[in-house]
Amino acid sequence: MMRKSLFLCFSLLMLCTGFNAVAVAAGANAQIGSESTAVNEHSSDVMRQFNEEKALAAERAISTNRKHQILFWMGGALLCLVLLAAGFGVAMGIFGKDVFLWHVLSAGLATTLAIAHAVVAFVWFYPDRLL
Repeated sequence: MMRKSLFLCFSLLMLCTGFNAVAVAAGANAQIGSESTAVNEHSSDVMRQFNEEKALAAERAISTNRKHQILFWMGGALLCLVLLAAGFGVAMGIFGKDVFLWHVLSAGLATTLAIAHAVVAFVWFYPDRLL
């Protein structure tokens, strides 16, 4: 099944490349050139809209201090969930307790919170100088 879809994608790519070569060979290069400049101008207009600095509404603006507090509490909850998962794992492995469901739930929640914590940290604190 995977080979079929790969072959289909490759065939479509080759077909599109062949059509492009035929169009250029037929002398449509001048028309394509004028259309591409129009497309480039439109693309730059679209990108300019995204690069404009827009003021956030007061309700949506979050101070850096508040962002740090939110990440701190997320990290604290994450630490508690990791310790719970480890504790349940030890209780199962060493003491033979039947807490597998609690272990899996706390580990799953810890993993979900870890991913959310990382995404929020990257979105809020990714340095602008690297862009």
